[in-house]
Amino acid sequence: MKKFILSIALLLGLVGMYQMAAQNLVPVPLKMQNLTTEQPLVWMNVGAVSCPDELANEKEHLMRILDERAGVKGLNLCGTAKITLSIDGSLSDDEAYTLHLNADGLQIAGKTAAGVFYGLMTMEQLMIDENASARCIETAAIEISDAPRTHVRELMVDPCRIFVPYERLKEMVPEMARYKMNSLHLHLVDDQAWRIEIKKYPKLISESSSRIGMDDMLMPISGYYTQEQMRDFVQYCAKYHVMVVPEIEMPGHEVAAIHAYPELTCGGVEVPIRTTCGVSDNLLCAGNEFTYTFLKDVFDEIAEIFPCKYIHLGGDEAGNPALKCWSSCEKCQKLLSRILGKEEGSVTPYEEMQNWRLQKYLFDEMISYLRSKHNKVPMFWYETDFKEIQEGCVTFAWRHGLTQAAIDAAVRNNAKIMLCPGEYCYFDYPMASGDMPEKNWGMPTVPFKTVYEFDPGWNMDADFETNNLFGVAGTLWSECINSPERIFYQAYPRTLILSEAGWSTKENRSWDDFLKRSRPLMLDLQRRGITYSMPTEYMDLQ
Repeated sequence: MKKFILSIALLLGLVGMYQMAAQNLVPVPLKMQNLTTEQPLVWMNVGAVSCPDELANEKEHLMRILDERAGVKGLNLCGTAKITLSIDGSLSDDEAYTLHLNADGLQIAGKTAAGVFYGLMTMEQLMIDENASARCIETAAIEISDAPRTHVRELMVDPCRIFVPYERLKEMVPEMARYKMNSLHLHLVDDQAWRIEIKKYPKLISESSSRIGMDDMLMPISGYYTQEQMRDFVQYCAKYHVMVVPEIEMPGHEVAAIHAYPELTCGGVEVPIRTTCGVSDNLLCAGNEFTYTFLKDVFDEIAEIFPCKYIHLGGDEAGNPALKCWSSCEKCQKLLSRILGKEEGSVTPYEEMQNWRLQKYLFDEMISYLRSKHNKVPMFWYETDFKEIQEGCVTFAWRHGLTQAAIDAAVRNNAKIMLCPGEYCYFDYPMASGDMPEKNWGMPTVPFKTVYEFDPGWNMDADFETNNLFGVAGTLWSECINSPERIFYQAYPRTLILSEAGWSTKENRSWDDFLKRSRPLMLDLQRRGITYSMPTEYMDLQ
């Protein structure tokens, strides 16, 4: 009788373990089934790995995971279990995958190498137990069929305000990829610094990559990325199926460029590099031919460094109504007259409020150039000044309270849209009141549960998701961040939450369930020495 009771207890324990295995996955898969009648896979029993040559990179990740998670440094020649990685062209999405795991081995198939990679990321999470132990002995049998809800799950990092050294920047990539984030957006240009080497304009680095302080953070902030570093970075990210999207701001947030080359602004006014938050009155001069020459030269070098088919053009906070630098500029008003079909000098004060047309003209010129010469897809931050959105562009809904307006504009213009509304996706915002010791210029809090409530469908219909929804993004502006460690702290676990919003269906998502599934992953972050913010909600689960 005792043996019977013990056997039942052991069986229940195994069943519990099987169930647990599926509970530790973020983002939650589309479909999964615990195979409770099948035996677990003992990792030391893996005796063979099979995959085509095109999955050599994924095989390398597989062996790394086996080493790091199970202490398996090579195959067991006497082992009977086999791991198979393969391509299955019948799957529905380029990032879709299937996973089948039991005592006989593991089979992961993806429509592309990216799908296989995401299957491996799921496998790695399955190897993390409730206590995030350093070594996994075995993993319960399970079957998964998975595919993403959106095309792009992005994290935007701002190294302009607080510089992120190259090696620290690289550290962000594996962490993103663990949770199926597939895009790293680099905000390389702003009022406070220019961070990417442009060989034709060396003063961008020599004069605009260093400053003292940011508001109340009175420390030297300097650094930039060489072109060789960024080429290396792109290759490194590709191993994790993360694309690198460069952003060159225009026409606002360009004080760093104007500081180095004053001829870029109206009247050629010399301005100091900015050391405070806020929005500058200095824009690139829309009526100056050198502005267009400069931007084309910059984009020529950027397009060669970053093979990604997307380039972000900024476009935010250039004035609504337009800032006076354009209204008082003879060259800009001459151009506006031509755009409006009026005689030079006949623009009325009311028509000066049409300065948004100058921004449109500048953007149209750059969009056409990037498309024709470099075959790039332009991206930009949505503002109400963008009365028209060129077909084929990607707009970002970022402003708190303007998401619906941005969506309506995208639908009206048959454009794609990334959702990163400030009320959900601004990861520089503190998680709770008092959580940010540095100067806080009135930023609202974005608690973890609030991020989880974000739904990229935005209560729109299925046509919106099919035709317009491009993806989701978390933005990490760094005006109030004083170190790379703080960037990690602000990003995690909110990046996990956003990954689930971008990957998983609304029907499969639950806040209470997420807390249970993600807690072991938080403990794993802690074990691996990754800086993050521990939500108080996890304490209640202990």
